[in-house]
Order: sequence, then structure tokens, then C-alpha cells
Amino acid sequence: MRLVPTWAWAALALLLVTALPAAAVSPVPVIIGPSRDGVLHDLQRVVDRYFGPGRIDVRTGYIGARAGDPDPWMWSTVPGKAVVMTLLEKKYSCGTIGWYGEKGTVPLIDSFDDGLVMERSRLRSAPVTLRLPSTVKRFGFYVAREAGGTSIDGDAEPYTYFSNRMLNAAGSTATKAGHAPWDGDAQMLVYDLSRLVAPDTWLVACEYSNTSRTIGTGDGESDNDYSDILFIVSGVGVTPTQTSTFGRLKALYR
Repeated sequence: MRLVPTWAWAALALLLVTALPAAAVSPVPVIIGPSRDGVLHDLQRVVDRYFGPGRIDVRTGYIGARAGDPDPWMWSTVPGKAVVMTLLEKKYSCGTIGWYGEKGTVPLIDSFDDGLVMERSRLRSAPVTLRLPSTVKRFGFYVAREAGGTSIDGDAEPYTYFSNRMLNAAGSTATKAGHAPWDGDAQMLVYDLSRLVAPDTWLVACEYSNTSRTIGTGDGESDNDYSDILFIVSGVGVTPTQTSTFGRLKALYR
């Protein structure tokens, strides 16, 4: 038997202490419903139109759908490298899209380590290049609707949703419909496009309505179609932040 040096166990313990607070249990349960805007707006049809039929299963292909997937999701990047964001679909003129620096807490969106990417009037766009501050090592995206914006789901309350689901409110027991994660609503689904498009490329599918509500097309319900906003994230040096497991770390010393 090969003995493991004391320093190795110390390093292993430090990594586990660091990783555990950010880790959640996957798979993450998500139900994708039929679009209130018609069958042509169902997420599978939209994704098939862009990337080809049968290439991505939207119900099983998002990051977090399989045991062991990184959860919560965020990106890390090399300082000074460009990140490219390309808007594919945006159903409504209300709502803005921006980026934020990941610090483990809900960001204030106050132009400090965050920034606007797409104004609410933009429905499609040419690729937008982002150069994040050198102080930002990890980041994600947010979508927001201002107070008084156009009603989509029967209520015009303002909201801000994050690609890191753990930063989204999980809903109260009175509103939770039983189909969304209890520790943070998945308002954005991320799909790895590396094998289909190019390395370090992801599709992000967003749901405007509160996903903790009952699935349906009536007032106060969420259709959970995740096709309200679709955009692509790519760029040199952009990588996903992985969550380490105990088994994976032990394997380093065998």
C-alpha cells in the first residue's frame, strides 16, 4: 500500500473545506413546459432550429441534469481575456441582460463588478465583446425587469434572476409548486456547445416567469418554456468552474 504524505491529506482537507460550501446536490430537477406563445416557441424546437434536430435534448442536456454535474454553475476566466456574448432570441422588449462578478452572495447590480450587456429594447444582436475587470475571476449573467415593465406572466413585478441558481430566491412553501429546486430556482439553463460549435461555448436559456410557480399559461403561472431569452457565451480563456468531489481528490494521491 502506498502511504499518503501528511501534507497531501492536509491539502485534501483544505480543498474539501473550500469546495463544500459552494456545492449543492445534483441532478437539479427542472420541468420544461409548453410555451404560452405557441408550439414554435417550445425550447426544443427553437434549439433544433439553431443547432439541428437531435443534437441537444433540452430536458436532459443542461448542466446540472446529471449526477456529478457542477452545481451551482458559474464561469471563470483569465484576466484580460475577451468574453463574447451573442443574443439569439429575446421575446419581449422588456428586460435587460448583464454580467456580474461571482462572490458567493447576491450582487447589488450597482455598476461595481457588474455591467449592462443588452438594453431592454434589443431583441437580437451582433456578438458583443466583454472585457471584464482584472479583479473578476468568476462571473455569471443576470436578466432583470424594471418596475412597471410589460406583464408577461400576469404580474408586472420587477425581478432580477441570476445564472447561478443559488442566488435566486427559492420561493415560499405557499408558492412552491414542487417542481423546482428548494435551494434556489433555476431561472437559466446552461448547455455546453463545445462539441457542436467550438470549445468554451455555451448556450444559456432563460425563463422570465418565476419557476417556483405552478406550471401553466394562466395569470400568476409560469409556462417554464425557458425560451424567453437565448444567448451564447464564448471566448478564449473562458472555462466553467468545476465542483470537486471527495473521490476525485483522493484519486490524485493513488
